Amino acid sequence: REAHSFRLCLGEREKITMYGRRPMGYGRQRQVQRMDPEASRAMMRQLAELPPLTTAVYRGGTYVAKKFPITTFLYAFGMVLMLFASGLTVSEQAHEEYADLLESSQAESAALEAAEQRHAMASRDYHNSRGFLGFGCDQRCQQYKAKVDKYDRELQVARKAQYAALSEAKSKVGVFSMYAVQEARDLFWRTFAAGKGFAKRSSMWDLLFMGIGSMGRDEGIASFVLRFAFQVLINFTMGLVGALVAFVWYLWGLVKSYQPDPVTAVAAFFVFTVAATSMVVTTLLGLYGAVAVPVYSMAYTVGQNMRIEGGE
Repeated sequence: REAHSFRLCLGEREKITMYGRRPMGYGRQRQVQRMDPEASRAMMRQLAELPPLTTAVYRGGTYVAKKFPITTFLYAFGMVLMLFASGLTVSEQAHEEYADLLESSQAESAALEAAEQRHAMASRDYHNSRGFLGFGCDQRCQQYKAKVDKYDRELQVARKAQYAALSEAKSKVGVFSMYAVQEARDLFWRTFAAGKGFAKRSSMWDLLFMGIGSMGRDEGIASFVLRFAFQVLINFTMGLVGALVAFVWYLWGLVKSYQPDPVTAVAAFFVFTVAATSMVVTTLLGLYGAVAVPVYSMAYTVGQNMRIEGGE
């Protein structure tokens, strides 16, 4: 017994076959995999040869610009448009015609609002009159359904009438006017905000579940933060790319509402898409850079310390 107790105190990792259990702490020790000395020295040399951050960014940007000149030009062109373009100024006559037609379209807008209210009330009555879990629909329910179908047809007619009235007003100013550019900007920022909202909500839930999942694991705070940062990058990439897809999906309808000729419509669609894509790419580059810069700075500092120690 004394010898057995002595082995336990020394932390022996052998299995105790007599009692069928292991000493305390057994199984929680990590298996440390040693790196090959040659590979370790090669990695140290690479760290010591890392250039400063500004030099690395300059070299990377120069390489991309030379490798993909057209893409780089379109990116710069889109950012210039996004930051400085405000649209063409319309003439006084076109502005007056636009304002008059826009004011005259208020009747169609009011009719559309009333049709939407009637449709919403009928839909509410129809859903409330349905059977358990919506599987049954008696005679009273069928009457409400007929009303819903009727108001739905009226709603579609009202929407077409409003679209035609607004489109006639927009045709007086053109798709490259300041009104069209501002409307495209508003559409982009709405979809952009929706994409950011998706990324924030996803990151919040990821933080919750990652925190719960790491409670029973031996994980350092630095590893957890780095893992969460990469998950945030994935969420924002998905959210902003989805926002860009949604913007492009709705953009063609916006361009058509100004009634341009086919060539002008395609040109406007291309220009607005390039500007939106450049903004999304810039945002993602900023997010990825916010994670990559601290990691690179730490690696550069380690490399410089190793170079100094090697010199000494």
